[in-house]
Amino acid sequence: MEKYVLRFFFDYGAGGCLWAGDDFTRNQLGYGPVDASIFNFEGEVSKASLLPLSVTTRAIIEKLDFQHSGYLNPKYPPDPSLWSQSLCDYFNEEVDKLILLFKKELGSDYKILDQQNRYAEDATLAEYLRANPELSVINLVTKPSVRSAR
Repeated sequence: MEKYVLRFFFDYGAGGCLWAGDDFTRNQLGYGPVDASIFNFEGEVSKASLLPLSVTTRAIIEKLDFQHSGYLNPKYPPDPSLWSQSLCDYFNEEVDKLILLFKKELGSDYKILDQQNRYAEDATLAEYLRANPELSVINLVTKPSVRSAR
């Protein structure tokens, strides 16, 4: 049996983190984040994810997707992220745990390609904050810094 190949990474506002990594997987699971369900305008699921992931794993994906949505600088996205090193460390550790959950729940039929960047506090953050006193370091994401397309 051919293995499914899944690319793992968060994309701003995508609502999921697993993407088809080859034609076979794309033909079987479709486009977009294949771990996410698709909703209609009434908020009902119109197409459920075909991946056998637990409720717990789906909740972790949702939490990390929300956190990731706050990584970009809210004033000007190409400027340094406002994330502290402790928030970067937390996010990176949770990402590593999520990959282990994927491997456990999806089993040997799936190959996970880890393409998620691991974050570190920007070396220029302190200088940037001195020049932009209306901003401050982020230790906890409470709102997205980018708008979702959903």
